[in-house]
Amino acid sequence: MMKRLDTLPIARSERACRGQARPTTDRRRARAWHGQRFATAALLALVLVLVTASASTGSAQDSTPIPAATGAELAALNGSITGDGSATLAPAIRAAAEDFTAQATNVSITIEATNSGQGLTRLCAGEIDLATSGRRIKDGEAGDCGAAGVAYDEFAVAFDGVAVVANPANTFAECLTVDQLGRLWAPGSTVRTWADLDPAWPAEPIVLVGTGSAAGTVQFFTQQTVGEEGASRDDYTVTDGHPATADAVAADANGLGFLPFPRYAENADRLKLVAIDGGDGCVAPSPETIRDGTYAPLSRPLYLYTKRESLGRPEVAAFLRFYLADAAAFAERAGLVAMPAETDTGNRDRLEAALAGSAPPNGPATPVAGSPVSASIRIRQVNPNQN
Repeated sequence: MMKRLDTLPIARSERACRGQARPTTDRRRARAWHGQRFATAALLALVLVLVTASASTGSAQDSTPIPAATGAELAALNGSITGDGSATLAPAIRAAAEDFTAQATNVSITIEATNSGQGLTRLCAGEIDLATSGRRIKDGEAGDCGAAGVAYDEFAVAFDGVAVVANPANTFAECLTVDQLGRLWAPGSTVRTWADLDPAWPAEPIVLVGTGSAAGTVQFFTQQTVGEEGASRDDYTVTDGHPATADAVAADANGLGFLPFPRYAENADRLKLVAIDGGDGCVAPSPETIRDGTYAPLSRPLYLYTKRESLGRPEVAAFLRFYLADAAAFAERAGLVAMPAETDTGNRDRLEAALAGSAPPNGPATPVAGSPVSASIRIRQVNPNQN
């Protein structure tokens, strides 16, 4: 019987494989990826710089931050908050929601865990207040937001690494190069057996498993390995979620798939972690290697998108303050890797500026082709104890 994502126990693993030897083949191709680790680390650093810079816009000097709501003020709140999107980030938001509603007992919070694409589609249709995503919003999705008159704000709230996993019965595939992953997952791939990846490995069929292409994890993984977001072979077993992927790999000695790092950690006793060689040796995902970018190129930031109009509701404003005040702890409770403290501070400043209406949204309320986002929406300052 399939396990529900929101009932799985949270666990963490810090197994790393630094210093492992590279596979005996594909050395030349691996050298072509030598710069990938540094490019990914630079990208992660750039994300932090951009987020912090964006967060500072119109913040401390332009608005007076409202203190976090007291217990009595939270108890006086009522209403409902809805969210959808990445199943990777959802557990962190759910953890915050659980703690928040323990005090704000008249507020209901529903966070669905489907995939990044669905969450952003629903946000841009104005259906939900929050969207979780394993990637940044696409231009087309932002255009849909603009066409619907929906403005949004973006917060980078945690790090994740995509873990490549095999069955524990597999005693030979300790590490895979990015080139091998690309050849394995590319559209029209002719790789069928382990020996096709490395002649020293058995000529046994590889049983590939993964979620559908709408998942942010799949889009990120294929971008980094195949070179095109969402592009992959179509003859693999498609599951309806990460728990089902873990189940399938654990059930087949030749199984191979990929999961968000927290989902691997939850199943570490029945899955084998495969290290990745991005051009500078084999490295396995761990909180440390994900945070410092050495698990390249499969480390990524996770995003929370908020509908700007929803910030005008006291229960939404209070919940976001509550979550962002302790985002690092909620990330760790969900098995994710916390953002640096300065990024968390920048997120809180950005939220206060958005609540005060002194910072423009990250996405336009109305589409204006070829022009920068204008501060077309101003939100009144919200007092969390308003009913």
